[in-house]
Amino acid sequence: MAITINGVDYDEADLDNNVKNSIRQVQNANANIANLQADLLNQQIIAQHHSKFIQDNLPEGEEGEASVEAADVGSEDESTETDSE
Repeated sequence: MAITINGVDYDEADLDNNVKNSIRQVQNANANIANLQADLLNQQIIAQHHSKFIQDNLPEGEEGEASVEAADVGSEDESTETDSE
């Protein structure tokens, strides 16, 4: 089977086992990156949806508007950060 790297075709039988393993590792890493990017997008969509739900369902404030700052909940890590300087 031919493998193309940087526009050059190589016969798989001519490649060292370590090179073949590295090719598989690059393919696996690229697949994982694509999955992580898809998961990140899904998580962003979920966070936006729930932020909007919070915003739309807060009790009305003094001026008849829902409080905007409460919808910016942030992550648990953000709420526990301290300034160590």
